[in-house]
Amino acid sequence: MVDSFINKQKVSKSGYNTSQCLRMFGVSDSGYYAWKGRREDVFGKQAEKRSERDAIKELMRRIIIARNGVVPGKRTFRVELFRRFDKIVNTKKIASLMAEMNVQAQMPHKDAYKHQASHNHVCAAPPNAVNQNFFIGPRRVILSDITYLYYGEYRSPFYLCVFRDAYTRENLGWSIGRYMSLQLVEEAYRYMMKSHGTELDEVMKANEVYVHHDQGSQYLASSFTELLHNDGFVQSVSARGNSQDNAPMESFFGRLKTAILDMVAMCRDFSSARKLVNGYLNAYNSEHYQYDLAGLTPEEFYQYATTGVYPLDNYFGVPASVMMTGGDLKSIRRRYADEEAAVRREASRKKREGKRLVDPKKVIIRDQRVLKAVIDKWKDKETTASIQITKMQDALEKAKRALEFIKTLTEEKLSELREPLAWRKYTELSYVFLMNELF
Repeated sequence: MVDSFINKQKVSKSGYNTSQCLRMFGVSDSGYYAWKGRREDVFGKQAEKRSERDAIKELMRRIIIARNGVVPGKRTFRVELFRRFDKIVNTKKIASLMAEMNVQAQMPHKDAYKHQASHNHVCAAPPNAVNQNFFIGPRRVILSDITYLYYGEYRSPFYLCVFRDAYTRENLGWSIGRYMSLQLVEEAYRYMMKSHGTELDEVMKANEVYVHHDQGSQYLASSFTELLHNDGFVQSVSARGNSQDNAPMESFFGRLKTAILDMVAMCRDFSSARKLVNGYLNAYNSEHYQYDLAGLTPEEFYQYATTGVYPLDNYFGVPASVMMTGGDLKSIRRRYADEEAAVRREASRKKREGKRLVDPKKVIIRDQRVLKAVIDKWKDKETTASIQITKMQDALEKAKRALEFIKTLTEEKLSELREPLAWRKYTELSYVFLMNELF
């Protein structure tokens, strides 16, 4: 009706213009032109757009399948569409398509298992040499932590220890076991050294390499500390109770659990669960394109970070297969950096040693305060325990007298006492009210 009226006004040169007509009928300009565009879609533009959106949704579905059922976020979808299918799609459009598909990005769940053995004393633990400066270069800061997962009908727990390059986000070594032990950490460390020991040795010739972790007793064990020092690493420890000091590692475990914890829980046995986790960690390094890594996988980003060459299939017509590898180029460049790096390493060592200084007087005063607080706490418990013992002994004596009283009662009285409320009539049985102290 509105469109018909507007057309009549156009025929009459002295009539109202389109905007005036729309205001008369209370119709918005955008709504009218959108309706008109849909109605007059002579060239099938709307149908073409729908077809294009359906094609992109099909590619997104294939990405979800390729990621083993994990629904990524809109930024990850954008990178995957470009890397896997050479499609450039705006993140807003991807968010709209996700809504149409009724899928939501899987978000990390809160991890209730955060408490493990930790070391308390500042003078007995290594310093925090990293100090949240995670991104100083590839293979410079190696993060490590332990998390738990579970499988099967009875939610049987098992543990995962990972050593991870903070800069490239590559998982360098890991171990999976039934117990959160020192052996678990050492197995993951040996796996890292077996797979990437040469790379780490090259970096240590020029710069210090830090292994950063929390204050778990497994990491602070003397055997593991000695292992790190013998291999030339600098051990760094998070402050007690501060998860931000190892934030990239915590974030990775959160994403790992978001992606596969429900799948692991469906495994019937430990071997299947371990195989699934191993498969995810291997795929993460070589197949997970990441928005913050310039659209590369962690392995590709390491080559790019160490050579400066973005990985492609060919370079201006020259196939990558006939060229040197990124590792070859990196080794050549490393030869010319040894002398300068030695100077930097010495300066860094002096700076780190300066940060380890503490005020002995303050440390001892603080330790005395802690010890006094612990002593007072146990004294309070001792007093409370003494009072409770006295009360319970009194109740026990009354219970003994109550038993003697019961023996003197007739069958009629005993039958009456089968009803619990009847006990209130007899002061000889009042000990039952003292029993409340037990609960």
